[in-house]
Amino acid sequence: MSKTINILITIDTDSVKAQYPSPSKNPDSPTGMAHDKGFMVATGTIVNSGQGTGDLSISALVGDTVRAFATSGSDNFEDSVLLYGLPKFKGDQVFSDFLYQNFTKSTVLPNSTSQPLPAKIADEVFWFYQASVISKGTEGYEVRFGLYTRDPLTGQPVLYGYFSWDPEIKVQG
Repeated sequence: MSKTINILITIDTDSVKAQYPSPSKNPDSPTGMAHDKGFMVATGTIVNSGQGTGDLSISALVGDTVRAFATSGSDNFEDSVLLYGLPKFKGDQVFSDFLYQNFTKSTVLPNSTSQPLPAKIADEVFWFYQASVISKGTEGYEVRFGLYTRDPLTGQPVLYGYFSWDPEIKVQG
């Protein structure tokens, strides 16, 4: 039976900025990043290894859907990250093209700053970078994201740079 696999990617943006003070501004040539700056957690599948690390290896079946989404350690409140690519760099082609999907759906928020319960219900826009698993094999892919920091004068997000690193997926059947 096909399933939806969710992959949450969290980037330690403070550490990235400290280690990479002059990153690429070209999205087609992102700065390669150490694997200890990004952390991935998968649900809805078998995790082969690396849960909570930058070296996540998961198993999937043909017909599964993979949804990936990214955030900074501050939940995109201060620094923000935007996932913009998961291209194959080695092995078999197991994913279809990744496309953005946006959904407006009701979610829960704290009721107030002093009393979180009962929860308040509100609409929110959720986005996923989504693909189908289309064939068996093992694919090494890049996680590509843009890192945005806040302009000290305006408080608006501005591009800091583009980054990438390389986990893998194994498709059994």
